[in-house]
Amino acid sequence: MHLPRLPLDALRPRWSDPAALPLPVLVLEQERVVSANRLAVREGVHVGLRRAGAQALVPHAVQLERDLAAEARLMQSLALALLAFTPHVTLDVADEATVLLEVEASLRLFGGHRALCRAVKYCAYRLGAVPVLGAGPTARGAAWLASTRSLRGHRTATSGGLHGGVRRAVRLERMSTLLDALSIDAVVRLTRPDWLEGLGCRRLADLRALPRAGLRRRCGPLLVDTLDAAYGDGHESFTWFAAPLRFDVPLELPGRIDSAEGVLAASEQLLLQLVGWLSAHQLGAKTYRLTLEHERRRGRGSDDAVSSTPVEIALAQPVRTLAHLSRVLHERVHRLTLIAPVVELRLTVTDATPLAPPTESLFPEPGGRAEDAARLIDTLIARLGAGNVRHPQPCADHRPERANHWVEVNAATTAHSRAAVRLALAQWHAQQPERPLWLLEKPIPLLTRQHYPYYRGPLRLVSLPERIESGWWDDALIKRDYFIAEGEEAVRYWVYRERVSASASEEDARWYLHGLFG
Repeated sequence: MHLPRLPLDALRPRWSDPAALPLPVLVLEQERVVSANRLAVREGVHVGLRRAGAQALVPHAVQLERDLAAEARLMQSLALALLAFTPHVTLDVADEATVLLEVEASLRLFGGHRALCRAVKYCAYRLGAVPVLGAGPTARGAAWLASTRSLRGHRTATSGGLHGGVRRAVRLERMSTLLDALSIDAVVRLTRPDWLEGLGCRRLADLRALPRAGLRRRCGPLLVDTLDAAYGDGHESFTWFAAPLRFDVPLELPGRIDSAEGVLAASEQLLLQLVGWLSAHQLGAKTYRLTLEHERRRGRGSDDAVSSTPVEIALAQPVRTLAHLSRVLHERVHRLTLIAPVVELRLTVTDATPLAPPTESLFPEPGGRAEDAARLIDTLIARLGAGNVRHPQPCADHRPERANHWVEVNAATTAHSRAAVRLALAQWHAQQPERPLWLLEKPIPLLTRQHYPYYRGPLRLVSLPERIESGWWDDALIKRDYFIAEGEEAVRYWVYRERVSASASEEDARWYLHGLFG
């Protein structure tokens, strides 16, 4: 991925105010133009033009000084976000505006070359960069395809949106053909420009046709070795980009934002970097915080201070998918009332845990995955509040009505503890009699006919009694004999009979309906 407008893209927050009219924009370094937008190019501005000439052509243009630190931050953000597609990302040492991705192991996961290129271009666009893509079996060859013009009129990647304009070569033979048509400008940085003058070479094919020994003596070994690596005849080595150990990333906004929609649109840049960071470390975000830095205003009796609004997000389960993180943040931010216009965002991960990749089943069921349930719970928490979303938790009590209680989702135990609870419950259920799916909140007294319970018809007992006698320690003692009863149309019920004292007669025993089987 090559960014031909890197000096301009890095300064986007200073010139791309959505509320302003589009104007020609120039980026200058040492009184010469190094980048310009389309409006300036249409007026005749080109790279290398002096400031005076640019002012004569477009006197109303916005002139900015080049910011190398901002360019480095943009490339770092892009590399961090691209870790979502592959763990092998590196910033090109030969060209500061190029990022290299080794994606052979990711093609099947993302649906092939075309789908992966669309996803990568979308990621770069959302980060504020205009990318040019090249793909091939060698890293240097792909980088040259993206950054160098062709002399044969092949379509380049400077236009075409998300769906086209990518120089792609799957096989090495096709790569060699495309590289042969490239301008010799691709290798200018590898040697002194004056050494290439007078050779009569305009294309890389012309340069490779020269005697290797003479070319090595004239231009140096670096040029020859890099040509071999680009054509697949040499070895390439890289230092892969390493994600930071902690995620705490700020984002300068292009202007004053006073709506939730604008905050959400800008926060997607931070979420893209977060997904890349989580993928690189094989983690899932459990809690994270979006801090909204507001415009400076002079308070009464105080100095100018930047007030901020933190938006704390707590998830039911650790996740690292962009759709999930974005949806929960969308629900929370839309409920906010901005106290002042927002000028900067900061995204911080406060809790992240290891997250294994999902295992696909042979016959997947819609809505049957744990990720789907977690997404639903997180959405409910964002809309209703954490205190209004609860789930049952088992209790160590034999009394059915007290065998579980409701707790907040965020107050639940960790994933390891939940797994231990599920294992214990499975082992407990394997040793216990059958239980109903639905338990009534309050048992219903039943009529008796000929000493048998009656509910919408006579009930027939189909199980042996299960005696539960518990609760003597809290003055809520129960003495019951539970049965599984079957009524008309084979409907099954969970009923019990109160145990009576030895002096009472059998007719004094009362029957109750306590549960319904599915």
